[in-house]
Amino acid sequence: MSRSYLLPVFAAALCCLSPARSQAQDVRIGFTGPITGPAAFLGQQMKWGAELAVEEINKSGGVLGRNVSFQMQDSQCRPADALSAAEKLLSQDKVDVLLGDLCSGATMALMPVAEKAQKPMIVSISTLPEITAKAGVGGNTWVFRTVPTDSMMVEVAARKLKAANVKSIAFFAEDTDYGRASIALLKAQIGSDIQIVSEDYVKTTEADFLSILTKLRSSKPDAIGVFTLDQQGSNFMKQYAQFGLSMPLVGRPPLMASQAKDLIAGGKFDGSWTVYPYYDQDHSPENDAFVAAFTEKAKQAPHYVAYGIYESILVAARAITRAGTTEPAVVRDALAKTNYRGILGPIAFDANNQAHNNMMYLVVEKGKLGVKELVSTR
Repeated sequence: MSRSYLLPVFAAALCCLSPARSQAQDVRIGFTGPITGPAAFLGQQMKWGAELAVEEINKSGGVLGRNVSFQMQDSQCRPADALSAAEKLLSQDKVDVLLGDLCSGATMALMPVAEKAQKPMIVSISTLPEITAKAGVGGNTWVFRTVPTDSMMVEVAARKLKAANVKSIAFFAEDTDYGRASIALLKAQIGSDIQIVSEDYVKTTEADFLSILTKLRSSKPDAIGVFTLDQQGSNFMKQYAQFGLSMPLVGRPPLMASQAKDLIAGGKFDGSWTVYPYYDQDHSPENDAFVAAFTEKAKQAPHYVAYGIYESILVAARAITRAGTTEPAVVRDALAKTNYRGILGPIAFDANNQAHNNMMYLVVEKGKLGVKELVSTR
């Protein structure tokens, strides 16, 4: 599915093409992600997003007269596996640009590898603030980030909690960098204004939350702050509904997960909300076109990880087109000058190589999740 808003992006490359596409080696983009393991379904979404971006770029003439291709290596969202996968992408697959992983710990492991290899790296899914702190003027000039950070999203969450006059909250989170860091950030934002009733951290493989839900039913907090990935969050929601709990889920619950749609439709989660980088039901010409193309290809709606990979491949392709070469340092400098309208708004990098595109405040009302507000990260 070709889209007119993408065509000007590659005009500089197209004007120099001969009738036959150059037979030069592909422009190669590589990324690590969970092909196997508990988050493999998100890895599949990443792959679909990459496939769509590459198909559209090549249909529009490629980059510098060359086809674009991608390679994905399995990390299972684990730092050690991400490290070995990235080394393969760089040494064997010879990728020109490296993209970040799903999990922040894995992405953090990739950053020094990209710096040592002197290859540009774009982070479009992982949200740990330390990634941005260490990029650009933070020391690693090879790393760029297009996704909002946890600190940006938590700041919005804290504002929404205070505006709703929430007096007490219980936390339920995965026992990972994402879960623990997000709660620490939110606690710092709310200070003493909101009483913290309890904090529970669970391994990503855990699926039985009976004891936690029993405690929550007894303590009756005004809200439950949830910070988990889709599958575990959906399991928690299912058991929450079975327990007959009614306090809203807030913070970063995966309300947009496909597994949660039927639960939400029952009306038991009205009043719950989440702050998220992306949701397919935001309607704009750019996003509607992306969602239609993705859904036609994958037979399901895009998750934010698919959007992230898709957008970052376009960012890389545009930078290489402007650079006129795949020479790493030149591409890095071109990335630093990125300034264009992406699916959710303008993408341009600050001194820490952090972009400030928009994020979303999503609310469940009358059994339906919707975009309540498109929030600026500036």
